[in-house]
Amino acid sequence: MKPLYDFSSLAVDRTLAPRDGMVAPDLPEQYFDLGRRALELIHFSAELCDKPHYPDILDLPCGHGRVLRWLRAHYGYAKITACDLDRDSVDFCAKQFGALPVYSEPDLRRLPFAAQFDLIWVGSLVTHLNQERWLTTLDCLVKWTRECGVVVFSTQGRTITSLLARGRKNVAENIDKPALLAEFARTGFAYQRYFESTPEEDYGLAVTSPEWLMRVLQRYPDIIMRAYLEEAWGMQDIVILYKKAGHFEPLLGVPEAALPQPATKYGFVDWLLGRK
Repeated sequence: MKPLYDFSSLAVDRTLAPRDGMVAPDLPEQYFDLGRRALELIHFSAELCDKPHYPDILDLPCGHGRVLRWLRAHYGYAKITACDLDRDSVDFCAKQFGALPVYSEPDLRRLPFAAQFDLIWVGSLVTHLNQERWLTTLDCLVKWTRECGVVVFSTQGRTITSLLARGRKNVAENIDKPALLAEFARTGFAYQRYFESTPEEDYGLAVTSPEWLMRVLQRYPDIIMRAYLEEAWGMQDIVILYKKAGHFEPLLGVPEAALPQPATKYGFVDWLLGRK
């Protein structure tokens, strides 16, 4: 895909961490290409949302700086928070790129963030979460974004599901593909845990349709959808959100993450087995 902007003269630190699992040995430049592409999309978000500066940035999950190194080079003045479950990643980004280190939590609601960020970049996070965690993550991102702030995040959608439906090999071989496609066709959201992932970890592949995502976002009266770009970051789609308090009337309900959970119903068999 043609570059959106020319960042060829940007002085990017190309130091790689020994434990960076995102670097393909046979395609090392792809690592830097995806980082540069993320910066292009973030710069595009700044133009869409009329944001000349991003002084306070969150990169979640930061990894070993695939995108953060580009953010540091372009937004040299910014305070950048590096957040990830992998502590080695966070430590590397803090030491190498001068990021503020914050170790993440499986439950993002436990993180010590307020409405403090001008920009939140979220690459390849919700693409691995079940629906409950997906919605909780979106709720957190909205809460952590300050007024007139921007959220840029990636999703998996029609591109990868089309490849799976056409029988493409070497794509998501570690999930139940028929079940994923059937649920995606039925509801617009589908999740399948990776075969190697434990139920406690619950890490897999999540796919969302543009229609499903828009339906979810319309429950946030403070959020404006600035862009939905299919296949903008590799095979992944990019969503750009802008926060403006009270911009819309809440005619379509409340965020799904805030909805009360239905009470558990017990039957005779549950009572008999002592589950009640």
